[in-house]
Amino acid sequence: MSGIFDDATTLAHQHLDAPTAEAWLQLVRPAVALVEPTPDDAVVARLGGLPRLPVGTPWPQLGTSIPLSYVGELDLAALAVTGHKPDIPLPVVGRLAFFVLDNSDGYGFADGSDLDSYRVLHLTEEGSPIATPAGAFTYAEQALTARQVVTSPDSFDPALPLAFGVDVDADYPAWLDHSVQAPAFLDALEHLRGSLPQHQVGGWAIAVQGPVEIQAAHADVRRRSLQLVADDRTGAVSQDLPSETDQWVLLFQVDSYDGAQWGDVGTLYWLARTEDLARGDLSNTRFVMQCC
Repeated sequence: MSGIFDDATTLAHQHLDAPTAEAWLQLVRPAVALVEPTPDDAVVARLGGLPRLPVGTPWPQLGTSIPLSYVGELDLAALAVTGHKPDIPLPVVGRLAFFVLDNSDGYGFADGSDLDSYRVLHLTEEGSPIATPAGAFTYAEQALTARQVVTSPDSFDPALPLAFGVDVDADYPAWLDHSVQAPAFLDALEHLRGSLPQHQVGGWAIAVQGPVEIQAAHADVRRRSLQLVADDRTGAVSQDLPSETDQWVLLFQVDSYDGAQWGDVGTLYWLARTEDLARGDLSNTRFVMQCC
């Protein structure tokens, strides 16, 4: 992993003054990019196709009758063998299978505040391919391997200006002129990261429309607000948002690819709370979809 961090350090000091470079490097997080494999590469993830569900595992659905669509899986054991590591703790046994509601007949796409509209299954046993039920989509199958990358917050993430003591609300034009916003620096970062599509495990999410960590926090507050209304208890919960925002981190990101377009060339994100990941608990996740 040191090689990719060495490259990021060199890049930062080439484009930024020393204090700015060091402040930016403090924000850098390791991630695992999921890319097209060569014949010699280990397959660590598969998108699309059919899920391999162990005997007795029900197909996830919304309510009692609307099946979710299978997006893909991450092979935790295969990823561990590569030695490539994201910034989040993951189990090293089994597979993570990701499902979302993708239903154009009135239900629309998954809603991050509706926990039934998406699912992450931690499968610790092998299984056989299960046919997609009527009402769900089967996406084009694609095998992926792992590549170590470094990630950093983009210009829309409040963590970036905060690291440099910039008040964006007070002087937005000055923030646009900051050296970490310079086209040459951003182009060098993009070159270091690599080309599209941008599938990823851990790290800073590559957002389409603003920080997904904050969007996940908003969705969770909305979910709890709706529950309060349903229970006839109308106490406000919005004051919980700042602490919730800090706790959600990227688990899995799936970009649009040949055979699967999320909205208008969008991206799917599953996020988890840091405290849950530290316990090895992958049952409490949140979902965000962003598109152009």
